[in-house]
Amino acid sequence: MTNLIIASFKEDTQAIEASQKLNELETIGDITIYERVLVRKKADGTTELVQTDTTEGLTTLSGMTIGTLIGALAGPVGMLAGMLTGTLAGAAMEVDDYGFAEDFVSKAADHLQPGTIAIIAEVEEDNNIFIDDSLNPLGATLTRSEVNYELDKYSDEELDQLDEDIAEQRAKLKTAAADKKAKIDKKIADLKEKRKETLAEWKEKAKEAASDVKESVKDRKIARIRNKIEKHQKKISDLESKLQEAIGKQPEVQAAVH
Repeated sequence: MTNLIIASFKEDTQAIEASQKLNELETIGDITIYERVLVRKKADGTTELVQTDTTEGLTTLSGMTIGTLIGALAGPVGMLAGMLTGTLAGAAMEVDDYGFAEDFVSKAADHLQPGTIAIIAEVEEDNNIFIDDSLNPLGATLTRSEVNYELDKYSDEELDQLDEDIAEQRAKLKTAAADKKAKIDKKIADLKEKRKETLAEWKEKAKEAASDVKESVKDRKIARIRNKIEKHQKKISDLESKLQEAIGKQPEVQAAVH
């Protein structure tokens, strides 16, 4: 499941350690990190983007660098970071395009209180327990929402296939011999880059479409819910097939009566 998470902390050291924990989880194949940024809310209420520095801990990015970085993020991490830092230009990608829970953005803003720092990340996780068990001991306040991309049919199917390919490689990483891990890591990195390019293309198409036609909020919500239902139905069907295989039975096939 692809989720957007925001994990906020009271101390920079906690956020740095948490970021390292996420790296460890990805290294052993428990999660996949698609995008990640760190955001700090200062005591005066202003918000800034920061990055990990091996010598100084965390380094604040300049305003120009922030805009460049956020512009390079094609997915929901860039959108949320842009909203929280006030650097999001235009409305090419709206919240509904990602299928967030309706209150997710407001919850994210509430958790980023003055004097706190947060990790915003888009991750693929089979179970919440891996991230929760790693970050909660560090004092994290965690909020997550499933991401359901509202792409056109072709792009949506392409993205799903890329996610499945990445998950397959991640599973191999867990049992691979030490001398095979580098090759698998390279494969995962290539697939993640292709996924990012797919989202960037969608972002450009969304900009063009926005100038021609604007769907109502209601219509978009209905489409998003239907899309989510279809995806869950497919997952259930796939799981039922695997269950039948596991217990040694052939799936029952009912002939359609016309």
